Amino acid sequence: MPGGMIASMRLTEGIYSVDGVRAANSYVVDTVDGVMVVDTGMPGNADRILACAERFGRAGGIRYIVLTHSDMDHVGSAARLKELTGAAVAIHGLDAPVLAGTEKSAKGGRLMGALRRLVRVSPVAPDMLLTNGERIGGFTVMHAPGHTPGSIVLFRADGVVFTGDALLSDKRGNVLPPSPRLSLDRVQADVSAGRIKALPTSLLLPGHGAPVRG
Repeated sequence: MPGGMIASMRLTEGIYSVDGVRAANSYVVDTVDGVMVVDTGMPGNADRILACAERFGRAGGIRYIVLTHSDMDHVGSAARLKELTGAAVAIHGLDAPVLAGTEKSAKGGRLMGALRRLVRVSPVAPDMLLTNGERIGGFTVMHAPGHTPGSIVLFRADGVVFTGDALLSDKRGNVLPPSPRLSLDRVQADVSAGRIKALPTSLLLPGHGAPVRG
């Protein structure tokens, strides 16, 4: 980056959003277990994420790359980031085949079809298959299906919640309902959104949109 500057925003103690990541939000989390990255955006973002982690994370580098679901705008740089760091890639088992390239995404429509033709996402076999109630990097995993079968949320005792695309916000930090157009199962998506809203939340960090505080 110009002048060696790393574009990022400190959201709370030990948690940063990586600015300039194409498509979905990407977060760097400095945990007691090492640095954890939550989602990686489209292909081409690995160097930017790594630079943020090296500047703001503790020594030892990235330990986990946690993917909230298998859509290309969230996993696009996962393979390259793993190649650069050796970090363990973690995703829910129901979305693992899409990430690994052994199954095609069930997401349809002209837009998704066009993206798949234009953008090549390198597959990567996950090292960890996350399950509901499991803990990683000090966060608890909540299975939140609907957007995809294996969508997950990560939440912590202090109220920090990573929602992926299970619950989004707008540019002003207002919570948005799940998009019927982008959800594989609208009913499940609405149920999952309700479960997320019931969590005691101090800082909600969505896959798209601005942070939601309080």
